[in-house]
Amino acid sequence: MVNAYGAFLGLYDEHLLTNSSDLELSLIGATECFLLLFPSVFAGRLLDARRHYYLGFTGFLLLFLGFFLLSFTSRQGLKDQGNYGFVWLTSGLMAGLGMTCFFTYSSHNVIQWFPRKRYIAAGITSTGAGAGGIIYPLTFKFLVASYGFPTGVRILSSIVAGTTLVAFVLGTPCADVPRRQLGRMLDASTWIDKQALRSRSYTIYVVAVALVYGGFYSVAFHVTEWAEVKGFGTEEDIPGGTGVRPGDSGFRTFWFLAIMNGTSIIGRLASAVFATNLSNPIVVHTATCLLASLSAFFFWPFARNNAAAIAFCSIFGMLGGSMLALPASGVAYLIPDDRQSHAGQWTGMMWSGVSVFALVGPLIAAGLKRRFGMDAVGYWTGATMLATTVLFAWSMYLKRQEDKTSEESLPATEIKSGEHTPSSMKSTYTGTIA
Repeated sequence: MVNAYGAFLGLYDEHLLTNSSDLELSLIGATECFLLLFPSVFAGRLLDARRHYYLGFTGFLLLFLGFFLLSFTSRQGLKDQGNYGFVWLTSGLMAGLGMTCFFTYSSHNVIQWFPRKRYIAAGITSTGAGAGGIIYPLTFKFLVASYGFPTGVRILSSIVAGTTLVAFVLGTPCADVPRRQLGRMLDASTWIDKQALRSRSYTIYVVAVALVYGGFYSVAFHVTEWAEVKGFGTEEDIPGGTGVRPGDSGFRTFWFLAIMNGTSIIGRLASAVFATNLSNPIVVHTATCLLASLSAFFFWPFARNNAAAIAFCSIFGMLGGSMLALPASGVAYLIPDDRQSHAGQWTGMMWSGVSVFALVGPLIAAGLKRRFGMDAVGYWTGATMLATTVLFAWSMYLKRQEDKTSEESLPATEIKSGEHTPSSMKSTYTGTIA
């Protein structure tokens, strides 16, 4: 759902919340991003302890209530009838907390079930985010145009409830993976693995992923507005529930977001294939971030027609899908052999660290846009992606150094007999399910 926020943002900006600033509107989506990620430190540890049903039911309840109550925040849904505080509370806070329950839940479970094909499995699972990024914006636009905002969002909340209920029922963890009992709830060691913080490759990797989220969502949140400002399309209005401006037949700006989310499916699958063939997802991450940086620097400010804008959304969408699909696989690559049972905890810690910049990044982009214009969003994203490229390469170098040190510390007879393999070359566990 966070990938669909650009469609909500356009409606808020043009119709329901026209008196709210760009910073305030970006804060709703940034809150979703932050809450999608920050509680993952708790969600990951609960998953290691097989508390998945608690997470799934909580996520189902919060997502349904968040979007259902959103429908009551604008009275009849007419122009300027939206209440910013209640919109933030329902779609930002409540729905954001519901999203985090399923975020770590999905990637953690599939990596357990398919350890030898974990990169492919994680990539296929992540295509759901791309598919949702197409389906939900189009469904939202259709429902609001046909029934108005209040009724349309109530129907949307029912669809969200149905899809999350399926994920809740089917999201069973693999029984072959050992269960880690929870310690004392108020003890920091229950939630945070200090060995992860001592791993330099992991720490640098977390910083890099944080920059990815801060940069990518800055573009995703503003792409429909960018298309309108540049004259590539027109934003919809909903007077009387028509969904269009009278006499206007131009290209709709929400299609640019749909294209970006749609092509992300290709990137998610392709990155999984490359990561599997190379046995190293961080190599793929490094390359895609460099290409994303170049596309943001050159396409966003210099696109002059619809063809160039569609090309940018297609290319950036594919690269973005790759960048967003790989983080959990990157943790599986970095985690040492003796900490494989802590995979959920390490992944959750990563997402919690990323969350701060996922919150701040889009707000920085909104501030830059207000001060320097729309082109500044592209330059901001390009700069963050370029920095990320360097950090991913650094993390990969540190990982090789750590593996080398680990090998040197083992007895020569063990290395010679082949009993030790660097963690980057091993499966998450040695169960029977391939």
